[in-house]
Amino acid sequence: DKKNGSKKKIQDAHEAIRPTDISLTPADVKESLSRDQFRLYQLIWKRFTASRMSDAVYETTAVRIKAGEYRFNVSASKLKFDGFMSVYKDEDDDVQTGNKLISGIDENSELKLDNLDKKQHFTQPPAHYTEASLVKTLEELGIGRPSTYAPTITTIIARRYVAKENKNLYVTELGEAVNNIMLKAFPTIVDINFTATMEALLDSVEEGTVDWKTVIRNFYPDLDESVKAAEKELENVKIEDEVTDVVCDVCGRNMVIKYGPHGKFLACPGFPECRNTKPYLEKIGVACPKCGKEIVMRKTKKGRRYYGCEDNPECDFMSWQKPVAKKCPKCGGYMVEKGSKIACADENCGYVEQKPKYAE
Repeated sequence: DKKNGSKKKIQDAHEAIRPTDISLTPADVKESLSRDQFRLYQLIWKRFTASRMSDAVYETTAVRIKAGEYRFNVSASKLKFDGFMSVYKDEDDDVQTGNKLISGIDENSELKLDNLDKKQHFTQPPAHYTEASLVKTLEELGIGRPSTYAPTITTIIARRYVAKENKNLYVTELGEAVNNIMLKAFPTIVDINFTATMEALLDSVEEGTVDWKTVIRNFYPDLDESVKAAEKELENVKIEDEVTDVVCDVCGRNMVIKYGPHGKFLACPGFPECRNTKPYLEKIGVACPKCGKEIVMRKTKKGRRYYGCEDNPECDFMSWQKPVAKKCPKCGGYMVEKGSKIACADENCGYVEQKPKYAE
Protein backbone atom coordinates (compact mmCIF):
# COMPACT_ATOMS: atom_id res chain seq x y z
CA ASP A 1 0.00 0.00 0.00
CA LYS A 2 1.58 3.29 -1.11
CA LYS A 3 0.02 5.16 1.80
CA ASN A 4 1.51 2.81 4.40
CA GLY A 5 5.08 2.95 3.17
CA SER A 6 6.40 4.80 6.21
CA LYS A 7 4.39 3.06 8.90
CA LYS A 8 6.36 1.36 11.66
CA LYS A 9 6.25 -2.45 11.80
CA ILE A 10 4.30 -2.67 8.57
CA GLN A 11 6.22 -5.88 7.90
CA ASP A 12 4.07 -7.52 10.55
CA ALA A 13 1.17 -7.55 8.11
CA HIS A 14 0.35 -10.75 6.29
CA GLU A 15 2.22 -11.21 3.04
CA ALA A 16 0.44 -9.46 0.18
CA ILE A 17 -1.16 -11.40 -2.67
CA ARG A 18 0.66 -10.40 -5.84
CA PRO A 19 0.53 -11.46 -9.48
CA THR A 20 3.46 -13.73 -10.33
CA ASP A 21 3.81 -12.11 -13.75
CA ILE A 22 2.69 -8.50 -14.05
CA SER A 23 2.87 -8.70 -17.84
CA LEU A 24 -0.18 -11.00 -17.78
CA THR A 25 -2.88 -8.34 -17.77
CA PRO A 26 -6.48 -9.18 -16.86
CA ALA A 27 -7.40 -8.90 -20.54
CA ASP A 28 -4.77 -11.52 -21.43
CA VAL A 29 -6.15 -14.16 -19.07
CA LYS A 30 -9.86 -13.37 -19.16
CA GLU A 31 -10.75 -16.18 -21.55
CA SER A 32 -9.03 -18.75 -19.33
CA LEU A 33 -10.82 -17.78 -16.11
CA SER A 34 -14.33 -18.03 -14.72
CA ARG A 35 -16.21 -14.81 -14.00
CA ASP A 36 -15.31 -14.79 -10.30
CA GLN A 37 -11.69 -15.80 -10.95
CA PHE A 38 -11.32 -12.99 -13.48
CA ARG A 39 -12.77 -10.36 -11.15
CA LEU A 40 -10.46 -11.48 -8.33
CA TYR A 41 -7.38 -11.50 -10.57
CA GLN A 42 -8.32 -8.10 -11.97
CA LEU A 43 -8.59 -6.64 -8.46
CA ILE A 44 -5.24 -8.10 -7.37
CA TRP A 45 -3.48 -7.05 -10.59
CA LYS A 46 -4.84 -3.51 -10.55
CA ARG A 47 -4.10 -2.86 -6.89
CA PHE A 48 -0.58 -4.28 -7.10
CA THR A 49 0.22 -2.38 -10.28
CA ALA A 50 -1.18 0.84 -8.84
CA SER A 51 0.93 0.44 -5.68
CA ARG A 52 4.08 0.53 -7.84
CA MET A 53 3.07 3.65 -9.77
CA SER A 54 3.52 7.36 -9.14
CA ASP A 55 1.04 9.42 -7.15
CA ALA A 56 -1.70 11.28 -8.94
CA VAL A 57 -1.10 15.03 -9.27
CA TYR A 58 -3.87 17.59 -8.78
CA GLU A 59 -3.90 21.29 -9.50
CA THR A 60 -5.80 23.02 -6.72
CA THR A 61 -7.12 26.56 -6.95
CA ALA A 62 -8.47 28.52 -3.98
CA VAL A 63 -10.39 31.78 -4.35
CA ARG A 64 -11.24 34.28 -1.61
CA ILE A 65 -14.21 36.46 -2.48
CA LYS A 66 -14.71 39.83 -0.78
CA ALA A 67 -18.31 40.97 -0.37
CA GLY A 68 -18.51 44.02 1.85
CA GLU A 69 -17.48 42.99 5.35
CA TYR A 70 -17.78 39.30 4.52
CA ARG A 71 -15.32 36.85 3.00
CA PHE A 72 -16.24 33.73 1.07
CA ASN A 73 -13.90 30.91 0.12
CA VAL A 74 -14.20 28.47 -2.75
CA SER A 75 -11.73 25.90 -4.01
CA ALA A 76 -11.47 23.51 -6.91
CA SER A 77 -9.14 20.73 -7.96
CA LYS A 78 -8.26 19.42 -11.38
CA LEU A 79 -6.45 16.20 -12.17
CA LYS A 80 -3.22 17.01 -14.04
CA PHE A 81 -1.51 13.60 -13.96
CA ASP A 82 -3.39 10.32 -13.52
CA GLY A 83 -0.54 8.36 -11.96
CA PHE A 84 -1.80 5.18 -10.28
CA MET A 85 -5.40 6.28 -10.87
CA SER A 86 -5.01 5.36 -14.53
CA VAL A 87 -5.01 1.74 -13.36
CA TYR A 88 -6.96 1.68 -10.11
CA LYS A 89 -9.57 4.15 -8.95
CA ASP A 90 -12.21 3.83 -6.25
CA GLU A 91 -15.81 4.33 -7.26
CA ASP A 92 -16.09 7.45 -5.11
CA ASP A 93 -12.83 9.10 -6.22
CA ASP A 94 -13.63 12.61 -7.38
CA VAL A 95 -11.02 13.59 -9.92
CA GLN A 96 -12.37 17.06 -10.58
CA THR A 97 -14.40 19.17 -8.17
CA GLY A 98 -15.75 22.68 -8.29
CA ASN A 99 -14.06 23.76 -11.51
CA LYS A 100 -17.28 25.15 -12.96
CA LEU A 101 -17.50 27.55 -10.02
CA ILE A 102 -14.18 29.28 -10.62
CA SER A 103 -13.47 28.86 -14.32
CA GLY A 104 -12.68 32.20 -15.94
CA ILE A 105 -12.04 34.01 -12.64
CA ASP A 106 -8.91 36.07 -12.13
CA GLU A 107 -7.67 38.42 -9.42
CA ASN A 108 -9.65 41.44 -10.65
CA SER A 109 -12.92 39.70 -11.51
CA GLU A 110 -16.14 41.26 -10.24
CA LEU A 111 -18.81 38.76 -9.29
CA LYS A 112 -22.56 39.28 -9.26
CA LEU A 113 -24.69 37.73 -6.54
CA ASP A 114 -27.38 35.58 -8.14
CA ASN A 115 -28.64 33.87 -5.01
CA LEU A 116 -27.81 33.59 -1.31
CA ASP A 117 -28.64 30.27 0.30
CA LYS A 118 -28.78 30.65 4.09
CA LYS A 119 -28.03 27.55 6.12
CA GLN A 120 -27.72 27.07 9.87
CA HIS A 121 -25.26 24.46 11.11
CA PHE A 122 -25.11 22.93 14.57
CA THR A 123 -22.23 21.14 16.22
CA GLN A 124 -22.52 17.44 15.49
CA PRO A 125 -21.45 14.64 17.84
CA PRO A 126 -18.48 12.53 16.74
CA ALA A 127 -19.41 10.08 14.02
CA HIS A 128 -19.71 6.41 14.87
CA TYR A 129 -16.70 4.31 14.00
CA THR A 130 -16.67 2.41 10.76
CA GLU A 131 -14.31 -0.51 10.27
CA ALA A 132 -11.97 1.77 8.31
CA SER A 133 -11.98 4.61 10.86
CA LEU A 134 -11.50 2.14 13.73
CA VAL A 135 -8.45 0.65 12.03
CA LYS A 136 -7.08 4.15 11.45
CA THR A 137 -7.53 4.98 15.15
CA LEU A 138 -5.81 1.74 16.20
CA GLU A 139 -2.90 2.62 13.91
CA GLU A 140 -2.62 6.13 15.36
CA LEU A 141 -2.64 4.79 18.93
CA GLY A 142 -0.07 2.11 18.15
CA ILE A 143 -2.44 -0.71 19.10
CA GLY A 144 -2.29 -3.96 17.18
CA ARG A 145 -0.67 -4.77 13.87
CA PRO A 146 -1.99 -4.87 10.31
CA SER A 147 -2.39 -8.63 10.61
CA THR A 148 -4.57 -8.28 13.75
CA TYR A 149 -6.95 -5.48 12.77
CA ALA A 150 -9.41 -7.62 10.80
CA PRO A 151 -9.58 -10.45 13.40
CA THR A 152 -10.10 -7.88 16.17
CA ILE A 153 -13.09 -6.32 14.41
CA THR A 154 -14.49 -9.74 13.48
CA THR A 155 -14.26 -10.82 17.12
CA ILE A 156 -16.04 -7.84 18.65
CA ILE A 157 -18.86 -8.21 16.12
CA ALA A 158 -19.11 -12.00 16.57
CA ARG A 159 -19.28 -11.62 20.36
CA ARG A 160 -21.97 -8.95 19.95
CA TYR A 161 -19.96 -6.23 21.71
CA VAL A 162 -20.77 -4.04 18.72
CA ALA A 163 -23.39 -4.24 15.99
CA LYS A 164 -22.75 -3.24 12.41
CA GLU A 165 -25.49 -1.30 10.65
CA ASN A 166 -24.76 -0.13 7.13
CA LYS A 167 -21.10 0.86 7.57
CA ASN A 168 -21.30 2.08 11.17
CA LEU A 169 -20.36 0.19 14.34
CA TYR A 170 -22.64 0.67 17.35
CA VAL A 171 -21.83 -0.44 20.89
CA THR A 172 -24.41 -2.93 22.17
CA GLU A 173 -25.76 -3.25 25.70
CA LEU A 174 -23.51 -6.29 26.14
CA GLY A 175 -20.53 -4.29 24.90
CA GLU A 176 -21.27 -1.50 27.38
CA ALA A 177 -21.53 -4.01 30.22
CA VAL A 178 -18.27 -5.76 29.32
CA ASN A 179 -16.46 -2.43 28.92
CA ASN A 180 -17.66 -1.21 32.32
CA ILE A 181 -16.54 -4.46 33.96
CA MET A 182 -13.11 -4.28 32.32
CA LEU A 183 -12.67 -0.65 33.38
CA LYS A 184 -13.59 -1.55 36.95
CA ALA A 185 -11.60 -4.77 37.32
CA PHE A 186 -8.65 -4.24 34.96
CA PRO A 187 -8.12 -0.47 34.64
CA THR A 188 -4.41 -0.73 33.84
CA ILE A 189 -4.83 -3.45 31.21
CA VAL A 190 -7.53 -1.67 29.19
CA ASP A 191 -5.57 1.57 29.33
CA ILE A 192 -4.51 2.65 25.83
CA ASN A 193 -0.96 3.48 26.94
CA PHE A 194 -0.55 0.03 28.50
CA THR A 195 -1.58 -1.70 25.29
CA ALA A 196 0.78 0.38 23.16
CA THR A 197 3.62 -0.15 25.66
CA MET A 198 3.04 -3.90 25.66
CA GLU A 199 3.19 -3.90 21.86
CA ALA A 200 6.56 -2.13 22.07
CA LEU A 201 7.83 -4.63 24.65
CA LEU A 202 6.82 -7.55 22.45
CA ASP A 203 8.66 -5.90 19.56
CA SER A 204 11.74 -5.70 21.78
CA VAL A 205 11.40 -9.39 22.63
CA GLU A 206 11.19 -10.18 18.92
CA GLU A 207 14.32 -8.12 18.27
CA GLY A 208 16.17 -9.85 21.11
CA THR A 209 16.79 -6.72 23.17
CA VAL A 210 14.49 -7.76 26.05
CA ASP A 211 14.17 -11.18 27.68
CA TRP A 212 10.62 -12.54 27.36
CA LYS A 213 10.78 -14.03 30.85
CA THR A 214 11.39 -10.57 32.28
CA VAL A 215 8.29 -9.24 30.51
CA ILE A 216 6.13 -12.09 31.84
CA ARG A 217 7.63 -11.83 35.33
CA ASN A 218 6.75 -8.14 35.52
CA PHE A 219 3.28 -8.51 34.01
CA TYR A 220 1.74 -11.76 35.20
CA PRO A 221 1.58 -11.32 39.02
CA ASP A 222 -0.54 -8.16 38.76
CA LEU A 223 -2.80 -9.79 36.17
CA ASP A 224 -3.26 -12.90 38.30
CA GLU A 225 -4.15 -10.80 41.32
CA SER A 226 -6.67 -8.74 39.33
CA VAL A 227 -8.36 -11.86 37.94
CA LYS A 228 -8.72 -13.41 41.40
CA ALA A 229 -10.12 -10.18 42.81
CA ALA A 230 -12.57 -9.89 39.91
CA GLU A 231 -13.84 -13.43 40.43
CA LYS A 232 -14.66 -12.61 44.05
CA GLU A 233 -15.95 -9.06 43.81
CA LEU A 234 -17.63 -8.62 40.45
CA GLU A 235 -21.36 -9.13 40.29
CA ASN A 236 -22.99 -11.22 37.61
CA VAL A 237 -24.35 -9.09 34.80
CA LYS A 238 -27.52 -10.20 33.07
CA ILE A 239 -28.51 -8.69 29.75
CA GLU A 240 -32.27 -8.61 29.44
CA ASP A 241 -33.76 -10.29 26.38
CA GLU A 242 -35.31 -7.99 23.80
CA VAL A 243 -39.07 -8.58 23.75
CA THR A 244 -40.77 -8.55 20.34
CA ASP A 245 -44.37 -8.19 19.22
CA VAL A 246 -44.33 -11.72 17.80
CA VAL A 247 -46.70 -13.92 19.79
CA CYS A 248 -45.78 -17.52 20.58
CA ASP A 249 -48.09 -19.90 18.70
CA VAL A 250 -48.01 -22.41 21.55
CA CYS A 251 -48.52 -20.43 24.77
CA GLY A 252 -49.34 -16.87 23.72
CA ARG A 253 -46.34 -15.13 25.31
CA ASN A 254 -44.44 -12.41 23.45
CA MET A 255 -41.32 -14.03 22.02
CA VAL A 256 -37.83 -12.68 22.75
CA ILE A 257 -34.68 -12.38 20.66
CA LYS A 258 -31.98 -14.91 21.45
CA TYR A 259 -28.57 -15.51 19.92
CA GLY A 260 -27.29 -18.79 18.57
CA PRO A 261 -24.32 -20.01 16.51
CA HIS A 262 -25.99 -18.71 13.35
CA GLY A 263 -27.18 -15.38 14.74
CA LYS A 264 -30.52 -14.16 16.07
CA PHE A 265 -33.63 -16.27 16.51
CA LEU A 266 -36.95 -15.93 18.34
CA ALA A 267 -37.62 -18.04 21.41
CA CYS A 268 -40.45 -18.30 23.86
CA PRO A 269 -39.57 -16.80 27.28
CA GLY A 270 -41.53 -19.65 28.87
CA PHE A 271 -38.61 -22.06 28.40
CA PRO A 272 -38.34 -24.87 29.52
CA GLU A 273 -42.13 -25.26 29.76
CA CYS A 274 -42.49 -23.95 26.21
CA ARG A 275 -39.68 -24.67 23.74
CA ASN A 276 -41.16 -22.94 20.71
CA THR A 277 -38.67 -21.10 18.47
CA LYS A 278 -38.90 -19.22 15.20
CA PRO A 279 -36.42 -17.70 12.77
CA TYR A 280 -35.78 -14.01 13.35
CA LEU A 281 -36.83 -12.02 10.30
CA GLU A 282 -35.32 -8.54 10.16
CA LYS A 283 -37.64 -6.31 8.15
CA ILE A 284 -36.07 -3.56 6.03
CA GLY A 285 -39.19 -1.42 5.57
CA VAL A 286 -39.62 -2.17 1.86
CA ALA A 287 -42.59 -3.90 0.24
CA CYS A 288 -42.04 -7.03 -1.82
CA PRO A 289 -42.32 -6.11 -5.53
CA LYS A 290 -44.08 -9.43 -6.22
CA CYS A 291 -46.74 -9.70 -3.52
CA GLY A 292 -46.60 -6.47 -1.50
CA LYS A 293 -45.67 -8.05 1.83
CA GLU A 294 -42.54 -7.09 3.80
CA ILE A 295 -39.03 -7.84 2.54
CA VAL A 296 -36.79 -9.33 5.22
CA MET A 297 -33.06 -9.83 5.51
CA ARG A 298 -31.98 -13.46 5.63
CA LYS A 299 -28.68 -15.33 5.70
CA THR A 300 -27.41 -18.38 3.90
CA LYS A 301 -25.81 -21.25 5.81
CA LYS A 302 -22.45 -19.65 5.10
CA GLY A 303 -23.59 -16.33 6.57
CA ARG A 304 -24.05 -14.40 3.34
CA ARG A 305 -26.88 -11.86 3.44
CA TYR A 306 -29.74 -11.85 0.99
CA TYR A 307 -33.22 -10.34 0.87
CA GLY A 308 -36.47 -12.22 0.41
CA CYS A 309 -40.19 -11.98 1.02
CA GLU A 310 -41.49 -12.71 4.51
CA ASP A 311 -44.09 -14.94 2.85
CA ASN A 312 -41.47 -17.37 1.56
CA PRO A 313 -41.92 -20.08 0.24
CA GLU A 314 -45.31 -18.92 -1.08
CA CYS A 315 -43.54 -15.89 -2.60
CA ASP A 316 -40.17 -16.65 -4.20
CA PHE A 317 -38.80 -13.08 -4.39
CA MET A 318 -35.06 -12.96 -3.67
CA SER A 319 -32.26 -10.41 -4.15
CA TRP A 320 -28.59 -10.36 -3.18
CA GLN A 321 -28.64 -6.54 -3.15
CA LYS A 322 -30.73 -4.63 -0.63
CA PRO A 323 -33.96 -3.36 -2.24
CA VAL A 324 -35.07 0.23 -1.65
CA ALA A 325 -38.55 1.71 -1.50
CA LYS A 326 -38.08 3.95 -4.53
CA LYS A 327 -39.31 2.66 -7.87
CA CYS A 328 -37.22 2.99 -11.00
CA PRO A 329 -38.31 6.22 -12.75
CA LYS A 330 -37.37 4.71 -16.10
CA CYS A 331 -39.12 1.33 -16.11
CA GLY A 332 -41.11 1.24 -12.86
CA GLY A 333 -39.27 -1.80 -11.49
CA TYR A 334 -37.73 -2.10 -8.05
CA MET A 335 -34.31 -0.65 -7.27
CA VAL A 336 -31.43 -1.92 -5.14
CA GLU A 337 -28.44 -0.45 -3.32
CA LYS A 338 -25.08 -0.74 -5.06
CA GLY A 339 -22.37 0.95 -3.02
CA SER A 340 -22.98 4.69 -3.00
CA LYS A 341 -25.63 4.38 -5.71
CA ILE A 342 -29.05 2.87 -6.21
CA ALA A 343 -29.77 1.09 -9.45
CA CYS A 344 -32.62 -0.61 -11.23
CA ALA A 345 -32.58 -4.34 -10.55
CA ASP A 346 -33.29 -4.95 -14.23
CA GLU A 347 -29.87 -4.85 -15.90
CA ASN A 348 -31.53 -4.29 -19.27
CA CYS A 349 -32.95 -1.02 -17.94
CA GLY A 350 -29.60 0.21 -16.63
CA TYR A 351 -30.94 3.18 -14.64
CA VAL A 352 -28.55 4.36 -11.88
CA GLU A 353 -28.60 7.35 -9.54
CA GLN A 354 -26.63 8.57 -6.53
CA LYS A 355 -27.88 7.39 -3.16
CA PRO A 356 -29.37 10.25 -1.09
CA LYS A 357 -26.99 11.34 1.69
CA TYR A 358 -29.54 10.68 4.41
CA ALA A 359 -29.76 7.05 3.29
CA GLU A 360 -26.05 6.33 3.67
